[in-house]
Amino acid sequence: MSSPAHPVHVGMYLSILIDEGKSSNVVSSAFYAIKWLHNINDLVDPTESSIVKNILESAKRLNSRPVLKKDVISREMLIKLCDMYSDSTDIIVLRDLCMILLCYTALLRYSDVSELRCCDVHFMSDHIVVHVRKSKTDVYRAGRDIFVAKGCTSACAIDMLNRYIGAAGIDCSSEDFLFKPACRSKSNCFLISKNKKLSYSRARECIVGKLKLVAPELRLGTHSLRASGATAAANAEGVSERCLKRHGRWKSDSAKDGYVDDSVERKLFITKQMNL
Repeated sequence: MSSPAHPVHVGMYLSILIDEGKSSNVVSSAFYAIKWLHNINDLVDPTESSIVKNILESAKRLNSRPVLKKDVISREMLIKLCDMYSDSTDIIVLRDLCMILLCYTALLRYSDVSELRCCDVHFMSDHIVVHVRKSKTDVYRAGRDIFVAKGCTSACAIDMLNRYIGAAGIDCSSEDFLFKPACRSKSNCFLISKNKKLSYSRARECIVGKLKLVAPELRLGTHSLRASGATAAANAEGVSERCLKRHGRWKSDSAKDGYVDDSVERKLFITKQMNL
């Protein structure tokens, strides 16, 4: 029969992790793993002890490392990138550009865009509706429709999707993944027939590789696109905070604000109002 761990023993274990120089994330993971195990077995939770909680807090203060956020991509960079491939019919290129533009305009995480099925994108006269079946914040899998308007530049997500769908011969009513691995055979390029989504490591390599063509000095990742889109929308005039939070599927203002990098003009606005 299982018996609950004693708070002193749990505290000693967390202290050892701290002394070994483990990051606060590792200590937090151990803390919540112990909490979860005791809760599912209906045992007295040792992590509720003030001693254990204080040790967890000390780990956050002693072993925390600064968060190095990715840099943001500007609208001009995306247009320049799409201009480079304005006449391309290469399926891999068009696939990568579609993922980039959808992550930017629809504020999608890579986990969201990788799960998209062909039938999840609905084309209207002046916009598309992207149905996200599940996401990190959608714990009950209710799904969410995201509206993306038609653009007026080479970086229009709708035009790029049409080019990709036409080049790859995609059936928009299919339940297959929209973004699948592709193969090259001499001058031919095609998506694999197996219904398999593109792996994160390969997608990151393709996306970052394309972005580095127009932003070689920036620190970039797949999450840069979600942060870049949120930053562009937040710094624009007349964008509703409520609509932005809904578009990005954030549960709280603090979660949303963590993605936004205010423009220099907005940062200076406060001291300008002091009129000194």
